[in-house]
Amino acid sequence: MYPIATELKVGNNQLDSYLPVRNKNNDISWQFVTGLVLSYALKRKIEAYDPDQFREDCKTHMQEMLDEPAFWSVLERMYFSSQDIFRVSPLFLLFHAQFVGEKISAGSTADKRLGTLFANLMGDFNLRYPIRDRLNFIEQQVLNKLNEKIKLLGKGPFTEEQPYLPYMVTCFQSDLAFLAEHPQYLLQELTNTLRLYAFSWCAQLALNLDNWQDGEPQSKSLFFILDSEKASSEREKVKRYGYKLFASQSEKLFPVLSALEVLQWGKGQKKRPLWQIYQDALNDLDSSSQVLNDLNDYLQDFIVDRSLPLRDRATSLESAFKQLLSVALEQFQGKKTDRATVNRKYVNELENQICTDFIQVRGRAGKVLVLNQDRLLLLTNLTVGKNDKLRLHELLRGFEQRGFYLDNQSAQTLVAFYERMGNVERMSDSGDAVYVRKTV
Repeated sequence: MYPIATELKVGNNQLDSYLPVRNKNNDISWQFVTGLVLSYALKRKIEAYDPDQFREDCKTHMQEMLDEPAFWSVLERMYFSSQDIFRVSPLFLLFHAQFVGEKISAGSTADKRLGTLFANLMGDFNLRYPIRDRLNFIEQQVLNKLNEKIKLLGKGPFTEEQPYLPYMVTCFQSDLAFLAEHPQYLLQELTNTLRLYAFSWCAQLALNLDNWQDGEPQSKSLFFILDSEKASSEREKVKRYGYKLFASQSEKLFPVLSALEVLQWGKGQKKRPLWQIYQDALNDLDSSSQVLNDLNDYLQDFIVDRSLPLRDRATSLESAFKQLLSVALEQFQGKKTDRATVNRKYVNELENQICTDFIQVRGRAGKVLVLNQDRLLLLTNLTVGKNDKLRLHELLRGFEQRGFYLDNQSAQTLVAFYERMGNVERMSDSGDAVYVRKTV
């Protein structure tokens, strides 16, 4: 197959893949997204089943089964009036995102974009069904009633994309598998895990945009502080590789990803990352000269259309790709242009909808990336995963693989936090002899 789109036409900047936000209308229901992701992970769905009808079905079932029909009023108060039914088993989360056939019956466009992001992180991976809950007799009866309405989900409605960050796919699948082994923890923390990954995905995507020549991306340094720490100006890594780096790189997301759309194969074909398209073009020796010519023709048309300074035709595929990204960014420069305004909206929406929980303003230090105690514990449990415990340096490498970096000062504060939690074993004063256990 020809390595890029067969017709490269200059048009409006459009973004259809990899980034879950647009420049407006990004209201997200994390409850809905959680139900959607769990449905996709289990390959199971609920179709048009109203929770009130479910309650009536449970009432009929329980009154037939119990010797004391009046006992239903007690169960109703315990599980339904209080909404505690949604805390019994993760399967009840499927109510939040129902289907009609293979199509999602509700939810915003933003919710479905996040569904696409997580579906592509999962790929062919799925969780074992049924989830092994530890339920009492009554709860098991209620769950049995729900199971009557749970159906198989086929391929699902999500657009297929080759993962831009394969290392994050590995982590996400591992973390989902760990959560599924602890159903109550899954119920409690699945939404927070998704919020963690949505942020990390967008941040790591931004940091990896410039490395398309290097093949498959790797985790890039992005430094956080703990919310109990002060953000002093002496923290060199936090200063250089923290919020400011993320903010500057996120300005490239819309320009570069909209340029990537132009290169994609036709409708219905799996979307590919920029690094993969470059590798495909480089490895297709039979058509490399034609690809270079097509790219040059497109670039010349684009430069004229956007009224950019003229430049020579590229002499290699590498220089053509560099020129493509250069002009893609250049068209958005100039703070008072309409395109610059649109791009600024993308950045603002990303920060406000996906990243807001991870950014704090700290006085003279300005904005910094922060991990609070709840997210630290979640990140710790996910990273330790199926292990009994990990050495501190192994734990920190696991954090980094998930996109969260801590400098030495933060690492010391982290150990003190673990010691207060009681989930650390210190064999000696050296870092290698500090072991961290999960709290689940």
